[in-house]
Amino acid sequence: MNWFVFRQHRKTFMIFGILLIAFAIFAIVSGNYFWHTYQHALATCHDFATPTDPQGTCDTLGNTLFQGDGAIVDTIVLTGFGAPLLVGLFLGAPLFAREYEENTNKLVWTQSISRRKWLTTKLLWALGFAALYGLILTLLTTHWFRTDNALNHDRFDTGLFDIQGLMPFIYTIFFTAVGFTMGVWWRKTLVALGVTLAIFVLAMASFGQWIRPHYMAPITVTAPMGPNAINNKIPTGAWILTKDIVDKNGKTFDSFDLQNMPAQCRAIIEDAKNGNGIHVKAAVGGPGGDPIDNCLNHAGYHQMATYQPPYRYWDFQRIEAGIFLGMTAVAVGATYWLVLKRDA
Repeated sequence: MNWFVFRQHRKTFMIFGILLIAFAIFAIVSGNYFWHTYQHALATCHDFATPTDPQGTCDTLGNTLFQGDGAIVDTIVLTGFGAPLLVGLFLGAPLFAREYEENTNKLVWTQSISRRKWLTTKLLWALGFAALYGLILTLLTTHWFRTDNALNHDRFDTGLFDIQGLMPFIYTIFFTAVGFTMGVWWRKTLVALGVTLAIFVLAMASFGQWIRPHYMAPITVTAPMGPNAINNKIPTGAWILTKDIVDKNGKTFDSFDLQNMPAQCRAIIEDAKNGNGIHVKAAVGGPGGDPIDNCLNHAGYHQMATYQPPYRYWDFQRIEAGIFLGMTAVAVGATYWLVLKRDA
């Protein structure tokens, strides 16, 4: 049975293997180049700007390095994000749907191979391949993003969280399971492909925007009005969920909506705009000691932010991995039920 399953799906395994090898070469070569370039820049930059090199400070490396390499970054991001979906679409979805369409499942079931053995063998091959594929993928993307993580401290951001750490490995297994479950449910390859794609879009959007921020209670910080007052209280690499200006009652305030601003503060802006030619935006968000900031502080306005600290990154990875593995187990259980019970 193992030899039969291998021969049946060997072309799919081979195509995905070739694509993974090509991506591995690209990711390793470009990732090492970026890392060595970053290390060299880090060794030669200055803690402060100098007369001969005013832009050569270590703090500005993220704004100067790799600015013309957007195509390489996009390729890594799209591959890390899309590869789990492709495995689910072209390995998982047709795994059983094509058998039902061509009635080859009935031919197998009438031979000496039991339905359970047929199902278990195919599932083990599909999930085993998906796990190996996802493991290699996650090692490659995580290795590549070490430079970006060191420069920008943004691995917690939605989108980047999904393509490094544990997630490419977990997603590949999950969407493969979703694919073959949709295959035995709908018994049509194209329908299984479409539903799997829809579940991918729904899962990626819902987890990143609405579910993931609530894994752990965020930390809330407040600061008086003033430039960088709130940013100085948020650690580097944190995932900022909200950042607002609120009044003394905790109601969100739009600093550019002059009608909601206290009359005395609005008068200062109007006076600055008409008398000194200061732009409204500059007056509202001007430098420290700005009279507008002082006025808003006196009126009880302040800045408030909620964030997830960077040390929770791996906690979030493990929580989301556990959720998706649980859903994978449900998908596998549903597949067994659909094949062994509904078709019995």
